[in-house]
Amino acid sequence: MIEDRVLLTTPTFPYPTLPPNDSLTDAMGQRFTHGDDLMTLNSHTHCYANHILAQNIRKPSILLEYPRWKDFTKEVDKQYAVIGISAFPVHLDNVMKMCKYIREKSPKTKILMGSYAAQAFAAKYDEETQKQYVDHLVLGEGVRWFRKFMGEEDI
Repeated sequence: MIEDRVLLTTPTFPYPTLPPNDSLTDAMGQRFTHGDDLMTLNSHTHCYANHILAQNIRKPSILLEYPRWKDFTKEVDKQYAVIGISAFPVHLDNVMKMCKYIREKSPKTKILMGSYAAQAFAAKYDEETQKQYVDHLVLGEGVRWFRKFMGEEDI
């Protein structure tokens, strides 16, 4: 039975890396202290957008950050009403694999795709192809869109 709750997630691990083997989640090492040799700082950037979305809806929600495939599939198998995936364009192949799994294991679940991956997905694929993978693309400010989608009043 489908549960009336929300799963928000990033793409599953492992993440693709940037040349020269830089992590996509290390903003400090990539941008701010890159090339500072011994003084280069490494960091891990959380997916703040998903946290903000989860805190601004009334429905119970679970948030997965950079999950392993087995952890993602374990959650999907719990039959959520809505699953939202926030990603970068470089993750599209992985996100499409995630969407296929959701469609197969939880066909009644509404699938949302947001962030920059949604924009790239909309630009790359025609509407018919898009509907095979996702029910809605979130192409703008997420909190207002998500609250409206969930039937909640605007804040």
